[in-house]
Amino acid sequence: MVNNFIKEIKLPKTIPIFPLKGVVMFPDTYLPLNIFEPRYLKMIDQAISNENRLIGMIQPKNIKESDDEFSLFEVGCAGKIIKFEETEDNRYLITLKGLSRFNLISESINNKNFKEANINWKNFSKDLDLKEKTSDFSTLKTTLKKYFKLKKIRANMDAIDSFNDYNFADQITMICPLEINEKQLLLETFSLTKRINLLQTLLDGHINENNLSELSKH
Repeated sequence: MVNNFIKEIKLPKTIPIFPLKGVVMFPDTYLPLNIFEPRYLKMIDQAISNENRLIGMIQPKNIKESDDEFSLFEVGCAGKIIKFEETEDNRYLITLKGLSRFNLISESINNKNFKEANINWKNFSKDLDLKEKTSDFSTLKTTLKKYFKLKKIRANMDAIDSFNDYNFADQITMICPLEINEKQLLLETFSLTKRINLLQTLLDGHINENNLSELSKH
């Protein structure tokens, strides 16, 4: 079933991009953002005045706290602003709905001091025709509980057990404190099935690494 949300979107070749370390978004997921930096407030102003209301989320490479010069990974994901709220202290609270991943062609800083990018949607055209399929995530859920325990993350395990959205792995990737390169690898993996398997492997790796570390202490 083709998502009606997708049908309504005209895909531009240039979009504003929001580089954010450790944050990835996937098609048909939701990403809440708290916007407070002046240049990104201007980015939101521009985006909501545009018919498509798209923003590209993309991870920077090797960014430092005081360094404004950084390169970007070659793959990001565009989302449409579907919720927008202005706070009394001049912040924007927005929610993006993931549309499609893209390849970064080039990027530059515009006269409003935020980045815009020329992008190509072609390699991820299947993102625009999502077919929802449920899967058995029992093994992944069991591993996820072990991972949360390892990372001392408090989570509602009953909610996890009842969660059966077809893109469960993508949503977990977004919230888990995985390494930047691990999140990027998952983002760049084309098929959802392969992302599920890769996420399982990555979580197993963290758990096994911790187990070996504990053994070496005794």
